[in-house]
Amino acid sequence: MLVLIITSLLLSLWFFRKNFKDGPLWMLGTYLGIGLLLWTDYQSVFVASEALPRIIRDFLLLGMVGFIQSLAVNKRISVWVAIPLILFIFALAHFLEFEAPGENKTFTDGLQTTMPIDYDEDGEFLVEIKQGQAGEAFRADAVSRGWTPRSAFLPADGQSTSLDDYFVLDVEDVQSAAEILQNLPSVAYFEPNEVIQLSPMELNEVAPKTGTRSSLSINDPFTDQQWAMGVLKMDEYYRLLSTKSPVKIARIAILDTGIDSQHEDLSDNYFSIDTKYDNDPMGHGTHCAGIAAGTTNNGIGIGSLAGSGDQPFVEITGIKVLNAAGMGTQKSIIAGIIEAVDEGVDIISLSLGGPSNGSRQKAYSQAVKYAHDHGAIVIAAAGNSNADAFNYAPANATGMITVSALDQYLLRAPFSNKVDRLQRGIAAPGVGIYSTTPNSTYKVFSGTSMACPFVAGLIGVMKSIDPELNAEEAYDILQQTGLDVADGKVTGRVVQPAAALRAIGN
Repeated sequence: MLVLIITSLLLSLWFFRKNFKDGPLWMLGTYLGIGLLLWTDYQSVFVASEALPRIIRDFLLLGMVGFIQSLAVNKRISVWVAIPLILFIFALAHFLEFEAPGENKTFTDGLQTTMPIDYDEDGEFLVEIKQGQAGEAFRADAVSRGWTPRSAFLPADGQSTSLDDYFVLDVEDVQSAAEILQNLPSVAYFEPNEVIQLSPMELNEVAPKTGTRSSLSINDPFTDQQWAMGVLKMDEYYRLLSTKSPVKIARIAILDTGIDSQHEDLSDNYFSIDTKYDNDPMGHGTHCAGIAAGTTNNGIGIGSLAGSGDQPFVEITGIKVLNAAGMGTQKSIIAGIIEAVDEGVDIISLSLGGPSNGSRQKAYSQAVKYAHDHGAIVIAAAGNSNADAFNYAPANATGMITVSALDQYLLRAPFSNKVDRLQRGIAAPGVGIYSTTPNSTYKVFSGTSMACPFVAGLIGVMKSIDPELNAEEAYDILQQTGLDVADGKVTGRVVQPAAALRAIGN
């Protein structure tokens, strides 16, 4: 808006001075102002196409202002009529702003959607106070307004992140609270603390038969129901892995509904952070755990990315960020990422998320950065809405490796979100995936939730061989060694475990 006003003033001076020697100077200034206006509108959003409505709006307004100014210069109307008309146009422009209210304190990055916001009723906002501001002062101010503030996150290394400057805020009226937060000098940023709900799991009664069991060098009896074994060339992977030695046992954390730690095909690879995470009333987390790190070549159940033999490469744990109904919040998920990092895990797998409303990716991005700064790699599911994962969180968080889902024909699953507009999109099997479920059972689920742990398990083994491997390096290897497929433009390449291992070396 400020650039529009400046450009309009330059236009006025050009009109009024065009018959004087300095007329060309003001004309040049007007053109520079128009150029600055174009640049500002283009830079105001992340995607170039989304700048077009702003550019059209501003040029229409500038044209209207110029028309009124020309009438005044040619004495068709008086200056005293022109001035209130122009002021009215600028007032109208204020109400035609395309940014959401509070643009200077929310991180939009072009991610606005029309999805309704489902606020957590126990804490509707995540609020970051400005660095140097006393948390106690904000807390006292909030309490005086009838709000209930609580520290949101407690990272062990608070000096390396601003996440310890966040509060979760319980308010009575969301709209009025947002207006107040927008104008509080102590507030750097705020966003909705939204409720996250797992998509209903697609349960397939029968997994696609593969006929690959006899060709595998592992003895797990249910591998004939794991079609991914063939397309991922898992026997080549297992044979190659048998020639490798782990430098460390990489730790994988599944942030989900918990994991059945006593499952017959998981217990040998499981370590516990907290006993409250060692059960899974829903089954989603246990299914993901089996894909990433089910015990392999033990004569029981399924094979996984964890590898075969007596020499372990990875171990797995659960952190509950979702309840028994598959519901959680941004706060619970981010707190889970922080907890995993502080517990020293190497890989964090997030088979969860939802549509991104406005600013909701900033805190996620800060959590991913906290993980990266402490040597952990974070992987997320792309989402199951047949949409653009660019508009889904935490899939769209900065630095995230995001996984789309393919079927047994290596085509994009009909439900899978697309990842072509993300920085680190990759693909893995996600339809008819046979894996572990609570009480030592096995079922077939479909979803990007199933694709995500394929990548998490593989990167875990890669990091076991090369502990210094970071997220950027891991993704580059997956991308360079991945398989091109028909839908690869929107799904990314399909991970190829054996080729990725060769790229790691030893």
